[in-house]
Amino acid sequence: MSENQQTLKDRLMEINESIELIWDWSDGMTSSHEFMLSPNRVMAFNACVMRLQVIGEHVGRLLKTNPEILDKYPQIPWHAIYGMRSLISHEYANINENIVVDVITNELKPLKCVIDNMLNDIQ
Repeated sequence: MSENQQTLKDRLMEINESIELIWDWSDGMTSSHEFMLSPNRVMAFNACVMRLQVIGEHVGRLLKTNPEILDKYPQIPWHAIYGMRSLISHEYANINENIVVDVITNELKPLKCVIDNMLNDIQ
């Protein structure tokens, strides 16, 4: 495996790890209201948001270094993922909790499937 493939693999594995952590921290939460019921749940929400930022950061680097690989998976909105990272980074106080919960409940599963496929393709 070339150095570029290893870096790609590391990024994809980090995205998968972030997805798994988000799922662990958000288990049983189906609405933004549920995240806001206690200080511990708010902390879990904030941790999930930070991991979404990590995912976006890795996607942004892949968009710059390996766009041809991402182009093979047009069903994933790669630029929107990076855009969410930018919003989290620069407008954290204006994050819409409902959008975050929607991403967690509806968007991470298809992303994980594609990341798993990508990992299989490079091995």
